[in-house]
Amino acid sequence: MPSDLVLIVDIRQSATLIGDYVAGLDQRGFAADWMRRDATAFRLLLIGEAVTKLSPEIKTKLPDIDWRGMISLRHRLAHDYGSANFSVLWEIVSHDVPRLSEALASL
Repeated sequence: MPSDLVLIVDIRQSATLIGDYVAGLDQRGFAADWMRRDATAFRLLLIGEAVTKLSPEIKTKLPDIDWRGMISLRHRLAHDYGSANFSVLWEIVSHDVPRLSEALASL
């Protein structure tokens, strides 16, 4: 099992890459660019997978983060990608991912 530090570095790297993927896009541009959508969805899936392995101590230190939501999103992307709502993904990458990255940097 990877350590919390390794998992946090992985999550932050995925968050940074997501930021790179969506830089310069608005919601309409994101919806129209299947390659960036797929790359972003893959990184969200990786974040959700890493979150499943984080220790309860880390999650307790950041109670305002929706850990369960990230895991649920991971399951949806892994098992039912076709049902992914790209408007919802846009909201996640626009608001939740930067907030997550900032929170993890505070540890």
